[in-house]
Amino acid sequence: MESGESASTGLHQNPRQPGDLTAEWLTGALQSAGFDGVVSSFDIRLLGEGVGMMSVLCLIDLQYGAGTGPGTVVGKFAATVAANLAVALHFDLYRREVVFYRDIAPLTKMCVPRVYFADVIGSDDFVILMEDMSDYRRGDQIAGCTPEEAATCMDELATLHAPFWDKVDTPTFAFTFVHAPSLHSIGMCQATIDGWDSMIATFGPYVPGFIQDVKDRYLAAIPKMQLWLAQDPITFVHGDFRLDNLLFGDAPGQASVVTLDWQGVLRSKGIQDVAYLLSQSMEPTDRARHEQALVALWHRGLVDAGVTGYAAEQAWQDYRRAVLSLWVYVTVIASALDPSNDRGKQFMSGMITRAASAISDLDCLSLLTDFE
Repeated sequence: MESGESASTGLHQNPRQPGDLTAEWLTGALQSAGFDGVVSSFDIRLLGEGVGMMSVLCLIDLQYGAGTGPGTVVGKFAATVAANLAVALHFDLYRREVVFYRDIAPLTKMCVPRVYFADVIGSDDFVILMEDMSDYRRGDQIAGCTPEEAATCMDELATLHAPFWDKVDTPTFAFTFVHAPSLHSIGMCQATIDGWDSMIATFGPYVPGFIQDVKDRYLAAIPKMQLWLAQDPITFVHGDFRLDNLLFGDAPGQASVVTLDWQGVLRSKGIQDVAYLLSQSMEPTDRARHEQALVALWHRGLVDAGVTGYAAEQAWQDYRRAVLSLWVYVTVIASALDPSNDRGKQFMSGMITRAASAISDLDCLSLLTDFE
């Protein structure tokens, strides 16, 4: 194959951005998925502006001169914001997502979008075409996750985690990082150290004093917390399991929940996904009232799927430790967020408030001594 040729279409080069799409390329990409349609024209509608994403998303409405194919597809391309693109390339986010859809999605019963085409040439010549699921209800990170939505997600996470439980030390999973030690853990640790003061400068009123007071202890404990997340039992995790990456089906025949955005996949403790959703996407009152039952629901799903040797009490203690460790994600996102973006500020202030409340309610700071 010639350098720069797409493995999936046989066409030279992938479109780097929506404006580079052509009818010829779209025809080749969709025919590689089994459609016989010949695209005659198309229209593009950009999606998701204003949150500082690692990708550009658009809806592509398709017209055919012959044959048939989907009327609308979602296109996903590399970020155009220089800072976001640099992060995506550093952590190899685009290749991780392409390989997930190609190799891992067929191995899980978790509900994900149907992908018609996924390819990356080099590090950033990246494109995915997937089914349009606009008729689903998108999760709203600002509004927060309801207990009913969270329960559905616990079932779905058990479906993801159980088949790979203690089975990720194989070549199939070599495309993504073990949580630590890895480029992922080193980068996240350094970004937390570098970003703490920036987080306080922008969001200080939302960060309680009891967290600001343990800055030095927390930063020093990060490497051991990361190593703990990589200790057995580990599995395959989504890595960014929050409400904005979820679609909920309310109509007959729809899946209960669909999980999007697989760029952050890791080999880590499954409780990482659980704690991320419950502590940072649920409002504190709902989370405090329901979290023990929700963690137990996830654990029961694991057991029902055949996982052994992992007690319910261990899952709960792991949950508390994971909530503590995930303050790293709060700090990194808060320090990198564009403070001029109103929705981004609401998103981040809510995440900080929820995570801090969980750390307080669960007495997580008392666990710092485990990592010192």
